[in-house]
Amino acid sequence: MHAHDLVARFSGTANSSDSMAAVRAVLEELKEDLDGVADALSYLSGTGGNCAQAFFRSPTLSLLKVSFPSGRRTPPHDHGTWASILVLSGKEKNTLYRREGDTGLKRVSEVVLERGSILPMRAEAVHVAECIGDQPAVGLHVYGANVLDTERYMWDPDSLVRQPLDWTKYESLAQRASKEASAPLC
Repeated sequence: MHAHDLVARFSGTANSSDSMAAVRAVLEELKEDLDGVADALSYLSGTGGNCAQAFFRSPTLSLLKVSFPSGRRTPPHDHGTWASILVLSGKEKNTLYRREGDTGLKRVSEVVLERGSILPMRAEAVHVAECIGDQPAVGLHVYGANVLDTERYMWDPDSLVRQPLDWTKYESLAQRASKEASAPLC
């Protein structure tokens, strides 16, 4: 398997009447060969921001290899579209939120993902992702739009003030979020 094989498999899902479900079916198949998927994406570090993680982007589909080092936590954020994650290695905890009003958040659940876990998220989902354990959490992330060119939001991890996602500010928010004992409880 190669990265272009993954692109070909997922490209067929973009025009489906339920592209999120079609992506889920492909991810379920890929669970049978996690090492093959990891090998196909081994040329990507998976770190360094979304631009360095993306290996395919179109108006209706983005594919990224994402790697969170141990202890890394994101600020609350959305994706501006639906998303699905297949964990290739490590453990990733996701704290999920529901939007309250125009800018507020309410914590609704947590889920721990391990090798082979799939997490689908609707477009309205807001989450915090964090690597738990000693090894990096590495995943294949699939989005229903060009995730680098979609209107998205992030929330300050301390004040929970919503703001447009700005990659020049995101890293400092992630560093602050990573120093906290847990994801924001609201």
